[in-house]
Amino acid sequence: MTDEVKKLTIQVRPPRGTFPGEVVEGFYCVVDGSVVLTDESGKPIGADKRHLSPGEDARLVACRMVRARRRSVRPTGWDNQISYPKSKYL
Repeated sequence: MTDEVKKLTIQVRPPRGTFPGEVVEGFYCVVDGSVVLTDESGKPIGADKRHLSPGEDARLVACRMVRARRRSVRPTGWDNQISYPKSKYL
């Protein structure tokens, strides 16, 4: 990778009550008109890359790619907080 590695931080779960919310960091660079997800040092993560259309924002494409990768990499629900309704009996 020869282009500049850019960092992005996206919110994946908003704050709610006492839960502070959750964010995910990702890194990307634009190479030959395509967005490629990378690690901090610029090494590509996987083989996924998206071609940019004229006028398309590389940062927004990278955000979508990070969200999609997050959903596909880990099972949902296993490490998430469970929100129980308040009991009127306690």
